[in-house]
Amino acid sequence: MAILRPLILAALLPAIPAFAQDAGDLARRGTEAAEAFPGFANLCDLDQRMRDVNAPRDRSAKRGERPQRQPRETLGVPPMQVFDELYFLGTGSVSAWLYGDDDGYVLIDTLNTAEEAEEYVLGGMRSLGLDPADIRAILITHAHGDHYGGATYLSQKLGVDVMMSEADWRLAERTPPHPRFGAAPERGISVRDGQVLRFGDHELRVLLTPGHTPGTVSPIFALHDGGREHMAILWGGSGFNFGPDVMIFEEYAASAARARDEARAAGVDVFLSNHVRRDGADRTMEALRTRPEGAPNPFVRGDKGYALFDVLESCALAQAARFADVSADDR
Repeated sequence: MAILRPLILAALLPAIPAFAQDAGDLARRGTEAAEAFPGFANLCDLDQRMRDVNAPRDRSAKRGERPQRQPRETLGVPPMQVFDELYFLGTGSVSAWLYGDDDGYVLIDTLNTAEEAEEYVLGGMRSLGLDPADIRAILITHAHGDHYGGATYLSQKLGVDVMMSEADWRLAERTPPHPRFGAAPERGISVRDGQVLRFGDHELRVLLTPGHTPGTVSPIFALHDGGREHMAILWGGSGFNFGPDVMIFEEYAASAARARDEARAAGVDVFLSNHVRRDGADRTMEALRTRPEGAPNPFVRGDKGYALFDVLESCALAQAARFADVSADDR
């Protein structure tokens, strides 16, 4: 993988605009684009400290501890049907999305712990009149505990497979237990870039967008509301928590640029993430609850939604320039 990664990055880099701007210019560009997506604006903060949560570390002293529940104030976002075939089953901290119908659902992400998965995923489905037995598979967008923490519990309880990219299965295998999250699931199915996954009459296309993790998945899929078809993309990994690595920032920017192109080709007009504070899904769901009859679904952003990729790309390039400058100063 160490040999292949520069080749993959080289293939992606032509998608990055060839303009020579410093970190401040790029950050300003990203911040302006973030007016449409304020939850992503802090990605352009050039003073933020960069943790690397993907790096191997020893947590052996904590391995006997039970996962900690998230504070109550971060929870409490009620489950909701947001399109004919899409349901929100997350919390005020992290999202879980259910896609499909009673002929077969795929659950996208599983929250922090088994307890949360039971309460908010399975309990949320029941409160909406849905049967958890209709879940056919679990798709994990990336190998961080707040997305896979409930996967083992749900997989065993429902008898379904867990899917993730090959690169992120490898990341999960080298990630030690964390007291806040359930353990990583045992290796399941590896999904590939461009693969189409079918569940009942619905399908989603896998788009690999490396950066946040080596194999982040950002699926593209069709939605319906009021008899109208829409296309959605779920950006699978947002934060810059992979350390001050210039190459990864450039890889992230290239992924955002490619996702923009793929989204335009698919006619995407709905832009989601797996954290409600990023995409503002909590506020959008409130607007959906109170929308007048016949009014458009507030999750549909149209062309304005493409500002998301401008934020992601510009902020990643800004941080790359920031740390490239630091490296140059050290020489």
